[in-house]
Amino acid sequence: MADVAAYLRVSTANQAGEDKFGIEAQRNSIEEWAKQNSATIVAWYEDDGISGATLNRDGLQSLLTDAEQHPFIGVLVAKMDRVARDLMAQLWIEKELLKHNVEIISVAEPFRGQDPANVLFRQVIGAFAQFEKSRIAERMGGGRIAKAKTGGYAGGAAPMGYRAQRGQKGLTVDPEKAETVQTIFQLHADHPDWSLRQLAQVLNAAGYTTAQNKPFHAAQVQRVLKRENFYQGAYTYAQVEAPGQHSPILAPNAS
Repeated sequence: MADVAAYLRVSTANQAGEDKFGIEAQRNSIEEWAKQNSATIVAWYEDDGISGATLNRDGLQSLLTDAEQHPFIGVLVAKMDRVARDLMAQLWIEKELLKHNVEIISVAEPFRGQDPANVLFRQVIGAFAQFEKSRIAERMGGGRIAKAKTGGYAGGAAPMGYRAQRGQKGLTVDPEKAETVQTIFQLHADHPDWSLRQLAQVLNAAGYTTAQNKPFHAAQVQRVLKRENFYQGAYTYAQVEAPGQHSPILAPNAS
């Protein structure tokens, strides 16, 4: 088999360790599959602590961008739900990669190719993953909404500029990334005519990186700009708005 890439993802910091969902466990299973199938892994892409419900992931966006250059013919994943738990997102990612003749290969689920039976199997697995995610969200939603009403962080990956540490109830400021956030808003205020892509290029040229220490894409810049109210100290979750318990990074009158 020819060159392949590998994609790893966990949705919470608790999964980053060596358990059945963890990054290292995924890496080990992918490496074992590659060895058994004579595949050479030429690139690794990773999203650590990022929900599979969003497409705005640094590792995923880098993978999709690199696939356009045809450096590999397949992408190895430990399970299809590592690509995305939402079925439509999963199918969209698969379609985008197939545009460049790049196939997603699941190590745990032995179905490949585009014949109708294999496509159906992948869709069934994706549907069950989405159902599981919805049930988890339903169980957790009530507690998170109650917490949000007091301005407490309701969970998920911390916005850039903050850290969410296990055992702590709130968010703490990450000084280095907080400076990056301030720079993004200052550049946007000074150059309102610049596109998101231009802002990303300037940030990359100046040596700034994302929360995962990767180069900026337009999507990451947009994500930061959309959180202006949060960076000013407000907190919004599931249509609940309250003064946040986190320390603001931007002054209330920042633009």
